[in-house]
Amino acid sequence: MAEELLQGEGQQLIYACLELRLAIEAIVYETLQGYEKHLSPEVAAAYQNWQPNKVLELLREHDPLADRSLRVRVQRIADDGSPEEGPSFFEGVDRRPTVKWVEKAHRSMGSFLHQRTISQLKNGRQIDEAKLRLEATRIATRLDEVLKSEVHNIRVTGGFPYRCSGCGSEQIVPMAALILEGFADIDCEVCSIVCRLVINEATGEPRIADRSGA
Repeated sequence: MAEELLQGEGQQLIYACLELRLAIEAIVYETLQGYEKHLSPEVAAAYQNWQPNKVLELLREHDPLADRSLRVRVQRIADDGSPEEGPSFFEGVDRRPTVKWVEKAHRSMGSFLHQRTISQLKNGRQIDEAKLRLEATRIATRLDEVLKSEVHNIRVTGGFPYRCSGCGSEQIVPMAALILEGFADIDCEVCSIVCRLVINEATGEPRIADRSGA
């Protein structure tokens, strides 16, 4: 609908902005519903927010991957845990808009929906249709990419189990940290040994990169 309206002018462009703004909200709210069963009491406050960027910010506190695009590949694993050679069974991307993008795009489209101020009207300042169309087209293109994702609403829960080499206590390595940073620092609460875990590119398993006594 928005793409058709963007071919017009005047009020059609205004309605295009409204459609795009509603589309941004719908995508974020759909993401929120994917977390419904796993929301902490604090993040549950996201249900009380209508501003999509605020909703994503609250979700990101609960899950650092909430506004990150993730690539998924399903491939056969060999006996040693490494991926077998050959084509994947499936490969796709869950494309998600970031908090920063949502805030800017939502505000940008909203700026064209307000009545001109008295000052603007007196000075003959009308809506710049060329600027509106350019900005709206850019946003529509990104939303189309998100909607055409091969997979949607992936949630990476839990973490990797790890047994401290110092005291043997069981630890959980945050999955999000390993995905975002490629490593996770663990400070054992029992024996105070500090270690850094990284992902083994060959097997996909975490391994100790370095260790020092605290």
